[in-house]
This record gives sequence, C-alpha cells and structure tokens, in this order.
Amino acid sequence: FEGDLLSDQTIQSILKNKVALKGPFMTPIGKGFRSLNVTLRKKLQLYANVRPCTTIKGLDNIYEKVDVVTIRENTEGEYMGLEHRVVPGVSESIKIISRRACLKIARYAFEYAVMNNRKKVMGVHKAGVMKLGDGLFLKCLREIAAEYPTIAY
Repeated sequence: FEGDLLSDQTIQSILKNKVALKGPFMTPIGKGFRSLNVTLRKKLQLYANVRPCTTIKGLDNIYEKVDVVTIRENTEGEYMGLEHRVVPGVSESIKIISRRACLKIARYAFEYAVMNNRKKVMGVHKAGVMKLGDGLFLKCLREIAAEYPTIAY
C-alpha cells in the first residue's frame, strides 16, 4: 500500500468539526501497519472507551434488566501496542500504566456515574498478580472514589 492510511488532513478535519463517522478498520494481524483504531485514539486523545450494555425491551433475553456501562482506559496498558518477539514461539507484551492515566480514567468513571445517575462504580483489575501496575490503578481508583461519597465503590 502506498500513501497515508490516516492523513493529518483527516485528523485536522475531525478536530475542527468535532465529529467523525467511522466504520470498522481492518488491521493486518501479526505484521503491517499499526492499528488505525489505536492511531485514532492516540492522535485524538480518546482515553475513555465507554460501552453501555442494556436489555432491550420486547426482545427475548436470558437476563432481565441488564444496565451496565463499561469504561476502559484506551491509551495505555495493552493498547500502547508495545510488544516484540523474544525468540521464535515466544512474544513479550509490555503493559505501561501511569498514575496520570489511572487518575484520569477513574475520575471519568465517577463523573460519568454522577452525570448519569449511577449508584456504583466497580474497578476491574489484576492487582493480586500485577501488584505494581494494576496496584497503581487500584490505588488511584480508591483515591478518586474518596472524592465521591454519594457513589458506592
């Protein structure tokens, strides 16, 4: 492929107009260019991935009254795309977690809860195993939770 898959002109247009209509991007698996989704997130500083999941009335559902919103940090951790092959058959992925990003996504989650009349925020982590990285996330989440006494944590 020749050319720029995601031109600076496209990014500038999105920033200027504050809107973009995006369909699915195909990313070559195992080689080729970096994921365009990851590139968009980085260039547009889209740090919060917000995914609501609700039961739709009138449809046959296994579960009733599902109403969950997942908020995921979108720029660090595995989404930095830092990995390499150590030796054939062995790959290593590096998970970068910063205090700044942890505080930012934790605050976003609690602000989202306040603005959308949510009663509870739950943090999902692996701090029992990943004591430094996920431990930092958990510590930041607890720090921000203390600022929101009306939201259960």
